[in-house]
Amino acid sequence: MSLLDIIRPDRPTMEVCMMGPRAVGKTTILTSVFNETKTSIASTKLKLVERGDTGELLDDRYKQLMSVFEEREDISIVGAGINATNYESKFQFSFGIVGKEPSVDLNIADFPGEYIVNNKTKVKEFILKSTAIFIAIDTPHLMENAGEFNQAKNKVEEITAFFKEIINGITTEKLVLLIPLKCEKYAHSGRMQEVLEQVQTAYKDLIGLLQTNDMVCCAVTPIHTLGDVEFDGFSYGTDGNVLLDIDKTPKNVAYKYINDNPQYEPRFCSQPLYAMLSFVAAQYTRYKNSGSILNRIKNMIWDLFKADEELFNEILKMEKNRISDNEKLGYKVLCGGRLFHYNH
Repeated sequence: MSLLDIIRPDRPTMEVCMMGPRAVGKTTILTSVFNETKTSIASTKLKLVERGDTGELLDDRYKQLMSVFEEREDISIVGAGINATNYESKFQFSFGIVGKEPSVDLNIADFPGEYIVNNKTKVKEFILKSTAIFIAIDTPHLMENAGEFNQAKNKVEEITAFFKEIINGITTEKLVLLIPLKCEKYAHSGRMQEVLEQVQTAYKDLIGLLQTNDMVCCAVTPIHTLGDVEFDGFSYGTDGNVLLDIDKTPKNVAYKYINDNPQYEPRFCSQPLYAMLSFVAAQYTRYKNSGSILNRIKNMIWDLFKADEELFNEILKMEKNRISDNEKLGYKVLCGGRLFHYNH
C-alpha cells in the first residue's frame, strides 16, 4: 500500500467479482484493460490508475505477453496466458478525470473456480456487495469437440449451483457478464454468433436462474484476448482420444500465430468496464429523484455523481462505446436490459 493510499480520504468504492477457471486468461484481460486506459478511457476525460502493487503486477504480465510476440517464444506460453493460481487475487484501481485526483476506487477480486465450492461464504459476501460479477469462459473448451470439455474446464454446474444458493439474497441491482475469452479463432472465421448460441445453450440453467430476479441484468460480452493468436487444437494420444489431465481437461492446448508478423492486438477488452460504468450511470439517473430509495441505499457513488457533474457526464459519454446487442460479434443482453435504461 502506498503512502497516498494511507493518507487520502476514503473514496466511494466499486467492487467487482471475477470468477472462472484457472489459466483462462483473466489477468491477461486486466493487463489489456490497464494498458488501454492509461491515457484515457474510450476517448473521454476518464483515466484508470493503479493502486498498491497492481500496476507492477500488470506491467510484468504485459512484458511477458509482448515477449511472446517480439521474441517468438513457444506459443504454449500464450495459450496459458498467466501462471495459474489457486488463491484469490486482488487488483486495485481508481478512476476519475485526467489531471485531477481520482474520484472512485475500483477493487476487483479474482476467485479461482475452486472458491465457489471451498470458500463459498467468502465469495457470497463479496458478490452481495459487488456492483458487477464477471464470469470468464474458456471459449475453446466451450466450442471444440462439441463442448465435451466445457463442464470440466468452465465449471458450469458448480457456478449454477452457487448462484442457486444466493439468487434470493440479491436485493440490489447487479450486472452479471458472461465473458467468453480467447475468441480469436471463431471471430476470424465469422462464428461469433455460434459462440453466443453455445453460451446460451451451455449456461441455459444459470441464465434461467438469473432471469428469476428482476434486480439482475445479464449479458454476453466476448473478448479477443491477444489478437494475432488463435486456438489450434488439443493433443491426442495413440488411441485417438484427447490427452487429459487429472482434472479431466485437455492436457495440452495448442495455439498458433495467424500470420508471419503477429501483433499483440486484443479487442473488446474494455467492454466489461464500459458496461459496468454505464450500468451504474443508468442506475443513478433512474433513481436520483427518488429520495427515499437514495436514503435507504446510501450509495456513496451516487452522492459523488450529484457533487461532480463533470465525472458523471464523462461516464455518460462511454455509453456510445458500449456494445449492447450485436449477435454477429457475439454480444447480447439476456435479461434485465431495462437496468441499462436511463429512464423508467
